[in-house]
Amino acid sequence: MATPPGAGPAALRFAAAATWQVVRGRRVEHFPRVLEFLRSLRAAAPGLVRYRHHERLCMGLKAKSVWLLIQ
Repeated sequence: MATPPGAGPAALRFAAAATWQVVRGRRVEHFPRVLEFLRSLRAAAPGLVRYRHHERLCMGLKAKSVWLLIQ
């Protein structure tokens, strides 16, 4: 099966860099996008990050997102 156009390693690195900038800049309004990226990355490469680390990161991002809604 051929890789779809724009889905190569460069696109993945660009998406990861953009995600890191969101987290690093603490732009909470974009955390749902980060969660979506993490879920898709977990589905594509399940052995990349340990399950426990993945879940802790997702829980932390969800907590920050809820905090934004409360304020």
